[in-house]
Amino acid sequence: MPSALRLVPLAVLALVGCERGALPGQAVVDFRHTRAPGGTPVASWAGDRVTAEELRRLLEEMSPALRERYQTLEQKREYVEGLVRYELLVREALARGLQDDPDVVAGTKRALVSRLMRDELEGAAQRVSEEDVAAAYARQREDYVRPEQVRLSHLFLAAPRADAARVAAARQEAEALRAQAQALPARDFAAFGRLARAHSQEPRTQPLDGDLRFRSLEVLAQDLGPEVADAARALVAEGVGALSGVVQTDAGLHVLRLTGHQPALDQSLADVRAQIAGRLAQERRSRAWEELLAGLARRADVTLDTAALARVHVDALTPPRAPTLPAPGSLPAPPSPPSETP
Repeated sequence: MPSALRLVPLAVLALVGCERGALPGQAVVDFRHTRAPGGTPVASWAGDRVTAEELRRLLEEMSPALRERYQTLEQKREYVEGLVRYELLVREALARGLQDDPDVVAGTKRALVSRLMRDELEGAAQRVSEEDVAAAYARQREDYVRPEQVRLSHLFLAAPRADAARVAAARQEAEALRAQAQALPARDFAAFGRLARAHSQEPRTQPLDGDLRFRSLEVLAQDLGPEVADAARALVAEGVGALSGVVQTDAGLHVLRLTGHQPALDQSLADVRAQIAGRLAQERRSRAWEELLAGLARRADVTLDTAALARVHVDALTPPRAPTLPAPGSLPAPPSPPSETP
């Protein structure tokens, strides 16, 4: 539908005389179709008009396909008459005082707040510079460039490699525990965690159900030994939920279950510039909006009466009221005549 035919908010919070200033919450609104002087009228009525210049602009806003409908004089006349009828309906609504109707006032408030948000937040988003984007990338580089990471749960039995007898005993126990783990569903990580909590001898991870969190293979090799890193690499090939054999390190024996995998990331600033700029713009819009709201509340000296608020009864079972106005953006059609009963 052409933009000129969209429903113009009809309400003002209160129309007051021009001879005195509007009070807070009140406004004087000029609802004339053409408020600027000049131009060549193509249609006129008492105190208002549609100009040729405006008509040309409205037609240019249409798609080429829609513009095809308005090539002849008769088609253009029909379009302009529709504009005039719409404005006459607005004028009649004002003459009947409908600008003070609560539903109309509520619709105007929504339109005003929407426009205020657009004006306020578009300016905030425009202030994102290349330097801002580069600084954000540097601060959060690990989100864009990081090595492959795996998440393992492990069941550990202490058995120093040099103590052959202890290793042999621990291996027998580890094999038995691995058999129990193998009988569990591959992705029942909670069940494996309970097994680790009951039997693991690694004091840092045993209370965490054996969870090693996400670590790179390099960090795994440093923390637990290259054997664990090699086993983790093999588990990645099998997929999340895969169970290792008994893995021996200098400190003891591990049974490992792969619970997560993150592929390596290597995204340059150019790769993520648009993503970062969008995030920064949204953050700045949110911050600007919060600052505006806080400033408005301070200047208006907002207070809350919590005692009165607590006395407001809310009936959750009351059905909602039916809307009393047509959907915004549409011109209401005349009501259909009642159907006749044969």
